[in-house]
Amino acid sequence: MSQRDLYWEDVEEGQDLPPFTYELSLLRLVSFVRASGLYDYVHFDGAYARAAGARDAFISTPHVAGLFGRLLTDWSGPGGEIRSLTFAMRTQSCTGDVLRVTGRVGRRYRGEDGAYLVDLVDLNIGHAIAAHAATATATMALPSRTGAAALPLSAPADDKLPPADDVPDFARPFLGQSRQSGWLPAQKLSREEIHFWCEALEDWNPLYWDEAYAAASRYGGIIAPHTSMFFGAGGSVRLGIGYAKPGETVPDAVRQGLTGLKLLQSLRQSLVQGGTLVNPPDCPEIAVVQSVNRFYRPMRPGDTARVELRMKHCSAKKRTKLGEGYFVTTERHFTNQRGELIRTAEFTVFHYRV
Repeated sequence: MSQRDLYWEDVEEGQDLPPFTYELSLLRLVSFVRASGLYDYVHFDGAYARAAGARDAFISTPHVAGLFGRLLTDWSGPGGEIRSLTFAMRTQSCTGDVLRVTGRVGRRYRGEDGAYLVDLVDLNIGHAIAAHAATATATMALPSRTGAAALPLSAPADDKLPPADDVPDFARPFLGQSRQSGWLPAQKLSREEIHFWCEALEDWNPLYWDEAYAAASRYGGIIAPHTSMFFGAGGSVRLGIGYAKPGETVPDAVRQGLTGLKLLQSLRQSLVQGGTLVNPPDCPEIAVVQSVNRFYRPMRPGDTARVELRMKHCSAKKRTKLGEGYFVTTERHFTNQRGELIRTAEFTVFHYRV
């Protein structure tokens, strides 16, 4: 990609962002699993995904975020700052689908903090089976010809919880509650992990790759993409890989001698339970339907992040094409080892039974 920065004054409302295509081959799915450390079976095991009601192994939420992030920074150049990204997963993109990633400029304006802002709209990932498999909107800060650099977001004020009128009784005690989760990644982030992420997405922003370029930038060194998320080494233990390492806890399903699909289904429950404060009864499968992300500072090599979960909402029972279940919204705050807020991510997840 070009290292040229796009200036705010040169943006025209309504203009298209340069699109790109991306074949979602099994190799790319596996490559992304390796890069992110998200070993959820539905993202690389076609048989498991079909048993969970999907067409085939399908793209993960961080993978979708990464593709939208690449679209934005390919357009802006390395001088742009992604401030927010909100996307909905309308249907799966599966093994073999050829994705087309597109978008356009909605509005150009000055923010209350003086930032030079652009809203991006009609962001879309489509393929032959689904013209709108994932859709999104975003806000970016751009550098100005006045000499002003792109301004990142400032720390947010606490937001209010949505109305709880339709919240089921089993979920009410958890509303507004929070708990600390683990570190992501568990060990310090490495340059190699950042590069694995970029290889899987074909994202060649020099801030992620070029040591000399990054050192001369506003960051003073290599950074990870704003939309990236790393589970790191050890993240696979709950899903049945690496549990024999000294000091690790062997999952109950392994100790019980389960094998095949029953083993995978049992192990996956620990992943589901780790990502929310409430687990709807008799709903063993999950599908992320919407993610609202705000970015404050990027991760750097040597960083890790503490995650705090907060329960925001749970719907009444609903029926969808996947099955019957509940939509649960949980917010995550990511704070690095220096106590600095990196990002917030609000996930709405459908917990269901096929």
